[in-house]
Amino acid sequence: MPQEKTYKRLFIMIMGVMLLPVFLQVTHIPPIRKLSGYSKPIEKIKPTLCSITDGSYQNYLDEAAAARFGGRGFFIRYYNQLMYSGFHKTTNDNIIIGKNGEMFLKQYTDDVSGITLIEKFGTVDSAKQTARRNVIKTLELIDSLKAHDIAFLVVLAPSKTAIYPEWLPDSIRPHSFVLQKEYAKLLKEYNIPHIDFIPIFNTLKTSAKYPLYTKYGTHWSNGTIPFVADTLLRSIEMLLNRPLPHIQLIDSNITRRYSRPDKELESTCNLMFPLRHPKMPWPKYNLCNIPRNYQKPNLLVVADSYYTLLEESPFSEAFGNVDYWKYNETSISKIPERQNQIAFIDQYAAITDADVVMVMFTTMFAYDYMFGFVETALKTFAEGDVYDSSKYVEEQITHIIERIKSDPGWLGIVEKQAKREHITLEEALRKNAEYVYEKDFKKN
Repeated sequence: MPQEKTYKRLFIMIMGVMLLPVFLQVTHIPPIRKLSGYSKPIEKIKPTLCSITDGSYQNYLDEAAAARFGGRGFFIRYYNQLMYSGFHKTTNDNIIIGKNGEMFLKQYTDDVSGITLIEKFGTVDSAKQTARRNVIKTLELIDSLKAHDIAFLVVLAPSKTAIYPEWLPDSIRPHSFVLQKEYAKLLKEYNIPHIDFIPIFNTLKTSAKYPLYTKYGTHWSNGTIPFVADTLLRSIEMLLNRPLPHIQLIDSNITRRYSRPDKELESTCNLMFPLRHPKMPWPKYNLCNIPRNYQKPNLLVVADSYYTLLEESPFSEAFGNVDYWKYNETSISKIPERQNQIAFIDQYAAITDADVVMVMFTTMFAYDYMFGFVETALKTFAEGDVYDSSKYVEEQITHIIERIKSDPGWLGIVEKQAKREHITLEEALRKNAEYVYEKDFKKN
């Protein structure tokens, strides 16, 4: 009898373990934060003779089961926490852990070590030649902008690796050539208006009470934004030759509570427990010295994600309309018809409406000079004011259809609609794309 009871207990325990994922999937107990980061949508594959015989349908079932496994988020976070706490490692291949637990984005460490340089240019001489050609081409853009009374400013944003190379792990040895520094030298040589924040931040870090970058972030921290914003405003003020507001610091607000950008790398580690945050400023500030009868200039920004913190700060309040061309691909604007992909907006109007064009990039994006904006703008000026929205409608609808097809969830809804309305899938795709276009892009 005792042996029988033991067997029963073991059976119950084994069944409990086997049914635990089902319990977690149904009840969501304990509640676990949603995993951060990007996950590729699983392409649905229908069971056909071909998909079954070649194994693609079975692979789809395996991927779908793993993605929907009960308690998946819990087990992933548990494993990640074990690796981080026990072995000081992260399962995220895009994150490099440096000295004292400092986190870096791999794209920036590849830049520092010269990996990106070799991949993009092969040799230092080739990189230097390309950089000089790019800067000379920029002079053509400046002439075109001057003809429309538009000022131009290049901002060389400082990366965490550029300011704190001493925090990098010993396995990463900085390369002697830095492309962004080469651009700084050339911009100065050709007298192109620019701000190089790398030497500014290197000077600032010696006197700053707190680090200029958070331990678990990759962009400049919230604590530096008032200084950055005021520096930019004063530089634009000189370019326009008229007074602009300045930044007034109200409260340094020292805290261990970080904003999302200040802990973005920690978030993508998907750990079970939050890491301890060293004290950092999360300052409160506003505009001051606003000129009487102030006419706000319009600003066009072409930048990477480093501009996001400025976009959400009082800095943007100093301007009338601000068009943010993120990576020179997507236009973010308060003007509805400019809230779209760059290819589908009136680029000529967006550029010529600006009083100032500001291009900002970090070391990682120095290899993609100004995100191709010089070529985009020169082509726009060469074509002139010939924008006709009607000729872009079909391109936009085609673009939306491709978006639907690339989203399994969205595509599934459209497929059901096609069956319900007894129309072909192509007709349903077109119908949905036209609806999205009318709703999101054509409204004024």
